[in-house]
Order: sequence, then C-alpha cells, then structure tokens
Amino acid sequence: MAGSAETSGRATRPWLVALAAAFAVLAPGCKTNFKEQGRALRSMFLDSAYEDPEAQAKFAAARALYDEGNYSKAIKGFRELADNRSNPAGMLEDARFMQAECRYAAGEYPEAVDTYHKLLLDFPTGAHRREACGRMFEICDYWLDDFRNEITRRQDETGVMKWRPEWKNPLDKTRPWLGQEGRTLEALDHIWTHDMTGPTADRALFWCGYVNFVRGNFQESDHFFSTLCEMHKESPLRPQAMAYAIQAKNNATGGAEYDGRKCAEALQLVHTAEATVPELTKNPEMVDKLTRAKFAIRYQQAEKDFRMAEYYERTGHPGSAVFYYELVRRRYAGTRYSELAGEKKEHLVALMKEGKPAPGRDPFAIVQAKWKEVFNAPQAKPGEEAAPPDRPPVTPAGGPQPLPTGAVQPGP
Repeated sequence: MAGSAETSGRATRPWLVALAAAFAVLAPGCKTNFKEQGRALRSMFLDSAYEDPEAQAKFAAARALYDEGNYSKAIKGFRELADNRSNPAGMLEDARFMQAECRYAAGEYPEAVDTYHKLLLDFPTGAHRREACGRMFEICDYWLDDFRNEITRRQDETGVMKWRPEWKNPLDKTRPWLGQEGRTLEALDHIWTHDMTGPTADRALFWCGYVNFVRGNFQESDHFFSTLCEMHKESPLRPQAMAYAIQAKNNATGGAEYDGRKCAEALQLVHTAEATVPELTKNPEMVDKLTRAKFAIRYQQAEKDFRMAEYYERTGHPGSAVFYYELVRRRYAGTRYSELAGEKKEHLVALMKEGKPAPGRDPFAIVQAKWKEVFNAPQAKPGEEAAPPDRPPVTPAGGPQPLPTGAVQPGP
C-alpha cells in the first residue's frame, strides 16, 4: 500500500506544478502581462538557462581539451556553454564557434556545417561570421571533389548529366551518407546569404549555378549566375558566369510555347557581354559560343512568332496571320522559319484576293465558307471587272448647297 501511495503521489506532482503555474498567471495584482509571465514560466520549466558562475573556468577547460586534441570532451563542454542562454553573448558566440571548430578538427564535416550554420543564424553579424563562412566553403569544396570526378568520368556524355545515386561509406564521417550534393548546394547558398561581400561569396554562387546547370536545373542556374554577374562585377569568375547565364536563360524558357522574356534577357546579356567583357570578345572559343548562343536565341524567337502566326491562321484571322508571317520573314531572315513564313503568307494573300480567306478550324466558319462557295452569286469571268453596285446620290448634310456666283447649273 505504501508503494502505491508513493506512486500516486509522484503522478500528481506534475498536476500540482501545472496548477501552481496557472495560479501564478491568473493571480490578481500581477504587474506583468501574460506574455512576460509565459516567457518566465517557459524558462523555469523548459529552458536549460541558468546563472553559471563557473562559465569562464569551463570555457578555459574546454579550450585546453581542444588544444590537447581531445575533441569529443571539448565538444560537450562548448555545447553546454553555448546552450546556456544566461551566459554573456560573447561567450555564447565563442563557445558555439569552438564547438564547430572541434567538429571540423575531428573530421565530422556534416555536423560541423550544421554547427557553423547555427552560429550564423544566432549571430548573423558576429565576430566569427566570415571565418565560419570560410570553413563552410572549405568543406563544400572538399565535397565537390566527388562532383568534379564524376564530370571527368562522364565527359563523353552529351546533354544534361542527370544525377546518379552512389552509396557512400557509412563509416566516413567527412561526407554525408545521403544527399551529399543537396547538402553541398544548401551550404553554399548559406555562405552567400550570410556573407554576400565575403571572399568566398562569388565562388559559392558560381558552384551553385554550375552544379544546377550540369543537372539541367536551368532556372536555378540562371538565378545564381545572374546574381553573380550583377553583384560581383570585379570577380574573375564573372566572364564564365555570364557565358553560362546566357545559355541557362535560353534553356530555361521551356520552348517557343512559353514566355519569351527569358530569350530577350539572354539576347540583352549577349550584347552586354560583347560590349563590356573583353575576356569574352578576345577569346575565339568564347566568341564562337556567343555567336552560337545568339543564333539559338534568334531561332527560338522566330519559332515563337511563327507559332503565333499559325495560331491566328488556325483561328480564322488571316489578316493577323499575314502580319506575323511578314514579321518573321523580315526580322529573322536566314532562318528556316523565314522561308516557311514567306510561303504561308503568299498562300493566305492569294486566298484573300480570291475572296476565300481561310476559315480556320471553327466549324461554323467552315460551313459558312462552304455555303458561300456553293450558293453564292456567279463570279465575274477572268479579264472582266464586276460592275459596281448602284448607289443613290449622296446629299450633303443640311440640304443642297447654293451655287457660287457665275456657276452654271449642271444638266439633269
């Protein structure tokens, strides 16, 4: 019986604590609001923050363990200091940074990246921001070695190089076991986000754009390369990024059936590159790439306008179709669509001269055209002009006007 009474007493303790907390919140005469009281209660029962008079001594002891190479014990010491929110802000930042450094020194790179990122989130303008971004880029560059080796192995392939899953060694702590490429891109994006003007920001953007370009994610690739070109004009990677951005913009449209603004942006970027980037215009290989890019852009724009003309012809608007066919013929001379547009235009104009415009695919318009073709009045013979219809004389507004002085009245 005593054991059961003790058990029941233990079970009722949480209810007593909750009842006391509710009474403290709802007690009359409180000077603080409910939000502050809730924060105090959460800190009392849920948070691990406490006043630690030995914080400095613990930090020195953890630093001594780090210097000795005992990283596992040093990680525990620094993590305890960093999780205690009652410690000074400077100590919190230093402890979190040293926790990440211990992970890095121990070769636990995935955990180190996560710890560096937590440091950047908690202290976005802290003293260790740039150093943390540099460490993260070193780890990402190490992970990118696998991607570069894959490019070398598959260099004979053409087109988009789709991702192939590879099983990593689960005992290798330096690499993520799953999703290494995704973790790399995520960390690179964090580097640029937290240190946009840092020494590794342009390289982080370039590798994010290049990996997405190789994998066929052209919209993401265009975003990263265009950002590099706009925000890092002094970067040595800008010429290559501009060349890749032109190709990514042209490939990101999805075809002539979609929005053509990306094609226009790509063509404008080509003109900007030719005018402002001498590294591209002096390199014969890059000049050839720009020329082929311009031709691809013009070809896609010609196809889009040609499809627009076909749409108007298909829906029974021959005048608009003739306009777009002529536009394609003049604007995109030298392409296949220019010749096709000329033939289509001549055919439509001939039908319109004969009084038989293309009815399109509208069934009612087709029936109406066939009805007029079969039951319409006989047409004039070739070489004869049809007599104009009789028209009543037109009287000016306000009735007949008086003749001027000296004028002769015309006969009937």
